Amino acid sequence: MSYTSRSNPNQSSKQPTLNEVLSDVAPPPYTLSAFMTYLCENHCLETLQFTLEAKKYCETYNSFVNQADEPTVTTDSPACRHLCMLYQRLLITYVIPGAPLEVNLPYNVRSSLLQYKDLSTPPLPEALEPGVKSIHELMENSIFHLFLNSHATPAHKDMAPEPSNMIDIRSDFSVTMSDNESMQPVRLNSKRPFLSPRRRSWSWPPWGRQPN
Repeated sequence: MSYTSRSNPNQSSKQPTLNEVLSDVAPPPYTLSAFMTYLCENHCLETLQFTLEAKKYCETYNSFVNQADEPTVTTDSPACRHLCMLYQRLLITYVIPGAPLEVNLPYNVRSSLLQYKDLSTPPLPEALEPGVKSIHELMENSIFHLFLNSHATPAHKDMAPEPSNMIDIRSDFSVTMSDNESMQPVRLNSKRPFLSPRRRSWSWPPWGRQPN
C-alpha cells in the first residue's frame, strides 16, 4: 500500500511575522531584502535603519565585554571611544529632534535615549530597548501589514486588519502618545510617515525575549 504525503496548505501559505522577516528567515517573497525595498519605495527605510544600527551597537558592546572579560566597557579605552561614537551617531541620525532621519518615538522614549548623550562612557545595550521596541511596534502595526498585503493572496487580504486599526500613511495627522510623563502629539508626515516634524549579554531581538 502506498501513501502520498500532503502538504498543509495553511502552513505553506502562512504569512510570516515581522520578527521572521527582520531575522531574514521568512521565505520569498517576504525576505528582508524585499521588505527593505518596500520600505525604501514608501520612504520608510529609516525605521529599519534605526533598528539595524541599534543591533550593531548591542552586538559590538557585547563583543567588547566578552573579549575583555569585564562586566562593562571601561572608560578611556578604545572600545569605550568606539561605542560612544556608535551611540552618538545613532542619536544624531535618528533620535535628536530635527535629525536628518529622525524616527517617530514617544516623548518619554526619546528622552530616555537622549539622557546618555553627554556621558563619557557608553550606555548598556538595554538603554536602547525602549526605542527598538517602539519602532518595532510602529512597523508591525502599520507598514508591515501593507508589505504583507502587497504580496498576499486574496484570502490573506481578507484577513488583513481594517484600515481604522492601522496607521494611515496617506495623510498627515497627529497621534497622541498616552503616557504618564507626556501627552505630546506626534506629527506624522504623509511622505515619510515614520519620521516625526554588570556582565550582561543583551540578546537580540529585544521584542522576542520572554520576561524573566
